Amino acid sequence: MAAGSLLFHFHTLFLFTKSDIKTLILPVTLFAAATVPQYRPSRLLHTVLWLWVHTLQLGLANQTLPYALSEDLLNHPDRPLPAGRITLRQARTLRWMMIPLCLLLSAAYGPRTLLTSFGVSLFMLAYNECGGARSHWLVRNALNAIGYALAEVGATLVACQSESEADSTIWIAVALSAGIILTTIHTQDFKDVLGDAAAGRVTLPIAYPALSRVVTAFILVAWSWGISRTWRLDEFTAAVLGVLALVVGIRFVARRDSRADKVSFYWYNVWLGAAYVLPGYHRLRLYHDGLIKSGPTNVFWY
Repeated sequence: MAAGSLLFHFHTLFLFTKSDIKTLILPVTLFAAATVPQYRPSRLLHTVLWLWVHTLQLGLANQTLPYALSEDLLNHPDRPLPAGRITLRQARTLRWMMIPLCLLLSAAYGPRTLLTSFGVSLFMLAYNECGGARSHWLVRNALNAIGYALAEVGATLVACQSESEADSTIWIAVALSAGIILTTIHTQDFKDVLGDAAAGRVTLPIAYPALSRVVTAFILVAWSWGISRTWRLDEFTAAVLGVLALVVGIRFVARRDSRADKVSFYWYNVWLGAAYVLPGYHRLRLYHDGLIKSGPTNVFWY
C-alpha cells in the first residue's frame, strides 16, 4: 500500500512536468551537454535532476493560477488538477515549498547556480502571479526567452565540474538561444489556440493567425543562417540545418489544423535540438583544426 501510494504521488509530480519534457528538459539537457568545454557523463544525472526540480516549480506555478484549470480542461486534461489527482490547495502549498527546495539544491553547486535559481524563481513570479503569461504576446515571448536562458545557464553550470569552467562559448550560446526563443517560442501556441482563447490569453497566433505563420517560416531560415555563420559550420551541415528549418516553416504555413500543428511543433523541437548541439560541434572542429588544445570529452562525439 505504501509503495503504491508513493508511486501515485511521484506520478502526480511527473504529470506536472510531462508537457515540459520535450520542450524544456530534453533540449536544455542537450544544450548543456553540448555547450560545456569538457562534458562528463557523470554530470548528466545532476543536470537532469536540477532541471526537473525547477521545471516542477514552473509547472506548479503555472497550473495553479485561477484561470489555468479551464485552460487545462481543454488542452491538457491529463494534468493532475483537472484529473483530480491533487487538490488546488495542496498544489499551491507545494508550489511555494519548491522555492527553498530549488535554492537549497542549487547552493550545492555554487554561488552562480544559486543566483540563477533565484532568478528562475523571480521569473516564475513575473510570468505567473504577476500576469506575464496573459500580457501582450511580446512581453510573454520576452519572459519565455529569459526563462529559457536562466534554465540553460543553470543546467550548464551544473554540467560543469566546477562553475569556473564556464567560458565565452557558453555565454554566446545562451545569448543565441535567448534570441531564438524570443522570436520562435510562439510555435508552441499554434496548437493551443482554443485553450489560450478560453483563458483570455492573447498569443501571437491569436493576434495574427496567418501572418504569424509566414513570419515564423522566414525567422527559422534566418536563424539557421545566423547560427551557421556564428559557429562557422561547414557547407553540408549548414545546408542540413537550413533545409530542416525550411521544412518546419512550410509545415506551419501549409498545415493549420491543431493536430498538424502538434506534429509541426515536434519538428520545430528537432530543429531546436540541432541548433543546441552546434556549440559542441564548433568546439570539436576547432580541436581538429588545432585551434584549441583540448577537445570535448562529450558522449555525443565519442
